[in-house]
Amino acid sequence: MKIDLGNRELYLREHCPLRLSDAPGISVRCTKGVLWLTVTGDAGDIILASGETHRIRGNGRIVIESVGGDARLRFERSASERLLRALAWLADKLRVQAGKLVANGRLTA
Repeated sequence: MKIDLGNRELYLREHCPLRLSDAPGISVRCTKGVLWLTVTGDAGDIILASGETHRIRGNGRIVIESVGGDARLRFERSASERLLRALAWLADKLRVQAGKLVANGRLTA
């Protein structure tokens, strides 16, 4: 399943881990309970209590579990990450529009 890791809060039940891949630059904020994060390639695991945040730096797989009961977490992107994604989206839209203009003969390649 593909999850948009925008600025959202998720409810994580105990014994129901969440597995992510390709999430570099995302920050995981624990908003309730306790979270246990394992990131492939990192030296050790991370424990987050309510109010704590950890930024994912590598490209490895991430496993997030709640510890001692259900938990809530929020994914947050940095401002630079949001800007890069917006610029990539805009560039893609411009490529599509330019392709349509070329196809209609209104723009030469």
